[in-house]
Amino acid sequence: MATAAQHARHAPAPKREQEARPEAPAYAYRAPQTRRRAAQRSRLMRTFIVFVGCLTVLAVGRVALSFAVVQKSLQTDAIVREERRISDQNGELREKVAQLGSPVRISNIAQNQLGLVNATHFSYPKLSRKAISEVAANR
Repeated sequence: MATAAQHARHAPAPKREQEARPEAPAYAYRAPQTRRRAAQRSRLMRTFIVFVGCLTVLAVGRVALSFAVVQKSLQTDAIVREERRISDQNGELREKVAQLGSPVRISNIAQNQLGLVNATHFSYPKLSRKAISEVAANR
């Protein structure tokens, strides 16, 4: 019995009527198509990866650009605030200079703190011609 079972295993299976054409190896005709399809899939996958990579780079660039614009906007706002503060401070200092340089204030300080008085009579020294010529020669 063992020999009959071994012969049955190695014996070719009876052919069906539908399989009347001669058998060719399965890889003989399908291999080029399979290779072509694999190559096409590989090209498509490579193209897809490159496309996704480009989109990623563009998205990162867009985010970086937006971040830079926001930073510059914040810096500009800070500079505008500083300019307004300095402008206000300049205005206050101009007012103070005007108050400190007023003739009324200066005359009050001269009279009250320094004890100066207003002149009522002006006298100019008279020089002789000889003195004038000596002064001119010394220059």
